[in-house]
Amino acid sequence: MASLDYLEARYYAREPRVGRVTDDTPVMLRIKHVGSGTTQAPTVVVSNTASTLTLTDGAASATTIDLSAAAYDYMGELCDYINSLASWECKLLDALRADASNNVIVSTTVTAAVVNGETVFDILADTSATTKYCYRVTYDRGVQSNKPKGSHRVILKEIKYYADLTAGANGVKVYECKADGKTETLIWTAAAVDTTETTHDLNDGICPGEGNDLVVQVDATVVDNASGFLQCQYLRE
Repeated sequence: MASLDYLEARYYAREPRVGRVTDDTPVMLRIKHVGSGTTQAPTVVVSNTASTLTLTDGAASATTIDLSAAAYDYMGELCDYINSLASWECKLLDALRADASNNVIVSTTVTAAVVNGETVFDILADTSATTKYCYRVTYDRGVQSNKPKGSHRVILKEIKYYADLTAGANGVKVYECKADGKTETLIWTAAAVDTTETTHDLNDGICPGEGNDLVVQVDATVVDNASGFLQCQYLRE
């Protein structure tokens, strides 16, 4: 059990964060090359109208994944498979394990980028296909974290969004995702409001268990809109 001194120190070291996604920017998977090959620069390509994901490592060994196949057609399955490969690791971010993977990601040759010191390939959601905005509230959005996951937590303070959507009950959702990455539970909902900037002030906040994440979704048949966004204000400690 954590000591009182530790918990107080963590509380006073808490940091405010804001995460924001717009059309085609939620990062469904963040992938990192961890292989030792140096024959070529690693590449990640989404092709065949977002039905095929090809990972080619530094030794020029290609792994082609058919996202329509039953073994990979959900994001959780796809993430697990990539993590089973010797040259690659990935993290599920702005998606749930139960979300579909086929025909819902931006079809492109993915450009590598350095994010918080890691060179990664971000697999982005095609929001016209997913018809929702999604953002993961987590202590660390990196693939390979050096931070002990169990000693940190997040507190969601505010949800703000604007979306062209089908208004109705339970269109805004918050899921708690266990630290093992396997269990996702719906813990909070609100009605979705069409084409109106809407803010949910969560007061003291929603805090999952130690080391757990929250996934926020505006899931109400969202249509791409130049003004559309989902923004999450939270604390990490």
